Amino acid sequence: MPNGKSKVTWIEHVEVEDRNPVHMLYRNVIYSGVAFGAEKWLTTLQIMCERIASYLMDSVIPSPDGKRTMMKLTQRMVTNFCESINGSASHRWTTLSTLNEITVRKSQPNGEVLSASTIIWLPLPPQTVFNFLNDERKRSQSNVLSNGNDVQEVVHIANVSRPGNCISVFNGFSTGNNNMLILQESCVDSSGSLVVSCPVDSSIMSEVDPSYIQLLPSGFIITSDGKQNDNNIQGGNSGNDDVASTSSNTNIGGSLLTVAFQIMVNSLPSNMESVPVVNGLICKTVEQIKAALNCPM
Repeated sequence: MPNGKSKVTWIEHVEVEDRNPVHMLYRNVIYSGVAFGAEKWLTTLQIMCERIASYLMDSVIPSPDGKRTMMKLTQRMVTNFCESINGSASHRWTTLSTLNEITVRKSQPNGEVLSASTIIWLPLPPQTVFNFLNDERKRSQSNVLSNGNDVQEVVHIANVSRPGNCISVFNGFSTGNNNMLILQESCVDSSGSLVVSCPVDSSIMSEVDPSYIQLLPSGFIITSDGKQNDNNIQGGNSGNDDVASTSSNTNIGGSLLTVAFQIMVNSLPSNMESVPVVNGLICKTVEQIKAALNCPM
């Protein structure tokens, strides 16, 4: 280009096997292109580049190998979390229960694992929900596994370009095991955000192979419900700025919050006995979040 920079045009063709209809809650997000459009793909690439830049920055982890281990581990943790909700060709789940909009599934990657997830709508902007869930001072209000205990951040790997994107390690949960830490990754992009955490051994601070560390992550995915965009389009089509303004003010849309937990069970007979346990974790978490954010139950 005349200014000395390069312009790259990248075209991807993806074939999608659409077996099931899109859930009502996600129709606006999917059909608007926010979830799987070009902007999402490019943003993902940009975040990965920024992740590499974060590795090169100084941090409280003295060993470069220790920092690399932690970043690889968080990447695997987030992948594991997403697979616990959707599954994949290499990570298949068997549905055990679908009750009160909570789905409980079983998998055997390394032993019997139960995953429970649900989606709720909140009448708040996604950024407000993310800020609450990502606030370590309010963790006891959003994470029932904390048992009301406070946490203290001991490691923080920041993303300079996106302040909300970071990797953290916390002391907390008061499990009685001084070697237990909480690993967390927070990520925000144009399509939404996530906060995923997992209890891990303190060995992650050293030069260990992260592929041998077993992970059972839990967390949240926050996206816009897409209604604000619809309102703006409808207002624009009317040709009346007052109508558009009124429409946007009276119904500015909200957030879709996915909540997911994983727990390990020892044997096949205990699977169904554990279903009420993970159901209870999800229900209590949703209740606490709604109460803290002053949302209707």
